[in-house]
Amino acid sequence: MAVEFQMPHDVVYYEADVTGKLSLPMVYNLAILSSTQQAIDLGIGPDYTHEKCVGWIVLQQVVTIKRRPKDGEKIILATTAKQFNSFFARRQYRLLDANGHELVVMESLFSMIDMDKRKLARIPKDMAEAYQPEHVRKIPRLTDVSGFDETQAIDYKKEYEVRYLDIDSNQHVNNSKYADWMIDVLPLEFLTTHEPTAMNIKYEHEVLPGNQIKSEVQVVGNTTKHRIMFGDTISAEATIDWTLVNI
Repeated sequence: MAVEFQMPHDVVYYEADVTGKLSLPMVYNLAILSSTQQAIDLGIGPDYTHEKCVGWIVLQQVVTIKRRPKDGEKIILATTAKQFNSFFARRQYRLLDANGHELVVMESLFSMIDMDKRKLARIPKDMAEAYQPEHVRKIPRLTDVSGFDETQAIDYKKEYEVRYLDIDSNQHVNNSKYADWMIDVLPLEFLTTHEPTAMNIKYEHEVLPGNQIKSEVQVVGNTTKHRIMFGDTISAEATIDWTLVNI
């Protein structure tokens, strides 16, 4: 049975947003930090995967936020490689406070890509065994993302160019950048008066350095629907649930 990996972390100022709390993009960065460190400790980290010309890609992440930790707060990053089959893996991430109480829970679905062919690759058997996960024939799907209502107008949109620093060592846009583009398009007044409580993001197609992408959002009550477009192709889509903050 897979054992949960844990590591301590101090939230620093550049990981927080204007509210003084851990930013939503940084939630994704810290989650991946924990699983990367676990892989390194097991001897199957980035050096191992790059030597085999494969890399992990995230297909979907479903996040529940009870409380975002504050700048200067000591937290615990925790992750468990729950289920594997030949091509897919499901992993859970948790951000805990210093007393072990859950702050954020993330369920993630991964696959592995051939770095040269940019096609789906089998997960190396020795890598899967190292995590001691539950081996399953089929991994249950995560809750689907509710797409845009094509009869409703776009409330906010903004264009971006994919930059060199948006790309990580797996040669694709770092997953936190999608959350960055999605959050950035919302007005400051909205972001300072609303607190995210959940996010469901699904990654569809890669974008590359120099590509021009568009971040679009529809506001539906206390939910915002997001999509990142490259031309007419959806690169990523998401929903974020919010609650009004008492100021």
